[in-house]
Amino acid sequence: MKKIFLTLIALSATAAAQSKASHVQSVVFLGDGNSSQSRLTGVLSHDLFVSKGDSSHEDSISRVETRSALKAGFFSLVIPGAGQLYNGNYWKAAGFFAVEVAGWMVNAVWNQKGNNQTNFFQNYADGSAADKYADGHYSVARYAQWIQQNYKSFEDKGIPIAGGQYAPVTDPTTVNNYISLILPSSGGPAPWDEVNWVALNKVEAALGGYFSHMLPAHGEQQYYELIGKYPQFREGWYDENLAITSYDSLRSDTPNSGYYMGQRGKANNLYAVALTAVNVVIANHFVSAIEAALWAHNNKRIIEPTVGLSPLPDGLGYQTEVRLAIHF
Repeated sequence: MKKIFLTLIALSATAAAQSKASHVQSVVFLGDGNSSQSRLTGVLSHDLFVSKGDSSHEDSISRVETRSALKAGFFSLVIPGAGQLYNGNYWKAAGFFAVEVAGWMVNAVWNQKGNNQTNFFQNYADGSAADKYADGHYSVARYAQWIQQNYKSFEDKGIPIAGGQYAPVTDPTTVNNYISLILPSSGGPAPWDEVNWVALNKVEAALGGYFSHMLPAHGEQQYYELIGKYPQFREGWYDENLAITSYDSLRSDTPNSGYYMGQRGKANNLYAVALTAVNVVIANHFVSAIEAALWAHNNKRIIEPTVGLSPLPDGLGYQTEVRLAIHF
């Protein structure tokens, strides 16, 4: 009997070979011949077989395995690239995992940049604790004092001092009862410690014709938004004219408040980049899971071995032929 050599026609790993309609047939010959050469495809089971130059019939069958689409999809949903690794597509696995790592790195870096920028614009408004907040550009105590000194003139300008939209007041004396409590005699080291916030909000609510919003407590996100956004709180900025009592006379921005809002906008943009990175990470999980599940589903290998005879090239006899039909 002639010496047996095993020849394997390498399976293509192109997109066409991965579609449902594709049908690749791998033939194993028992007879004279040389094994074919193939490029790396990114499919681990195929590339390991080709790189080793293995001509074992049993190994060629054992490396052809059925993949579970459910498992592949679940693995990649948990860790992008895991399903591709399960399928044997190591280049795809590396790509999806790289997107995962890059997304979280971008999120961490830009979140930290956003935090630093937030600290900057908040300190710009508040000032430094080390300097007893002397460098702050906004003082809620200054704003409260302006209300205390000018609230009576609001009515002369046609602004009601009762019936505010947030906490309707039927008795105008409510303003008088609370106005003296806005700035208690005992204060604190910071401007916001000098203000009785309950009394301040009561007065703001009563003067609803002037104040469309009440100022949230210091430190809240809305506090830092409203002091720069709404002109009604403008008198707390040190570069605003305290003599202004008409809402229409207030500037939309002072130099300080305009700069402040620009810096706050930069912080929001940095956080937006960090959030986009998270969205990319989430999308990467689902895309990886879908790709892994589809690949596994479309590439379920069904091995159909057949044995037969084929004539020798010289036509002087026959050789035994074993065919392995692999359906994708």
